[in-house]
Amino acid sequence: MAAHPRSGAGKRLAAIAAALAVLACLAAAVPAAFGDTGALAVTATVLPKTNCKFDTKTATLAFGALDPAVAADVNATASVGFVCRGSAPLAAFLFTDDDGQNPSGPGARRMRHATAPEFLPYALAFSPVSGTLPKNTPGALTLSGTVRWADIRGSMAGAYTDSVVVSILP
Repeated sequence: MAAHPRSGAGKRLAAIAAALAVLACLAAAVPAAFGDTGALAVTATVLPKTNCKFDTKTATLAFGALDPAVAADVNATASVGFVCRGSAPLAAFLFTDDDGQNPSGPGARRMRHATAPEFLPYALAFSPVSGTLPKNTPGALTLSGTVRWADIRGSMAGAYTDSVVVSILP
């Protein structure tokens, strides 16, 4: 005999049918739970709106022969060209350096004697340090250096060198 839908037996049958439907759904999901998973790495690189590059990768700041008998600081300059490209019509740039191979502290650059553990301090300045330039327009960085006479007169005779990495950002 069929139970009346409003009777207690009909409600129990409906509850059992609902429970069976839930179990059927869970049974269908079980194989996925026991399957295998993997990872997907998602990466992207957003390029700057400005991309500046030097025209040449090397330059020489040559102080020449330093005579301790001449009571004067010695200055030298070098120039390096650069150009900025990118999507921005006006490129912003900044020059930095690594203080060379022999610094005695931040911004305290020194050349090293070729054969002895002796050092000769020097100052280095950029012009411009930073600025803006229309895209694809050639620019020039002037590097100016100074060796003070007070440092020259107390130094050991011989050749001194240093190497500085200059960067243009971005």
